[in-house]
Amino acid sequence: MKTLLLTLVVVTIVCLDLGYTLICYSSSMNKDSKTCQKWETVCFQEAFKPHSSGMIILRGCASSCPKGYTCCATDLCNW
Repeated sequence: MKTLLLTLVVVTIVCLDLGYTLICYSSSMNKDSKTCQKWETVCFQEAFKPHSSGMIILRGCASSCPKGYTCCATDLCNW
């Protein structure tokens, strides 16, 4: 019985993600995503129009929300 309990505890520890990391979209053109570093706790998005030919959209992970950017803190929230 102790062996079964120990086995269940080990399997639980192995299967759990003990260090949760955020996943954010990282591309302006398609839905490519990346796993953020442990210290990066927000996803960001910023759209700007540098000239009349088109829009540039920046997406990624950050440790805090850059000033003027739109940020969120759940997986894949920055589309």
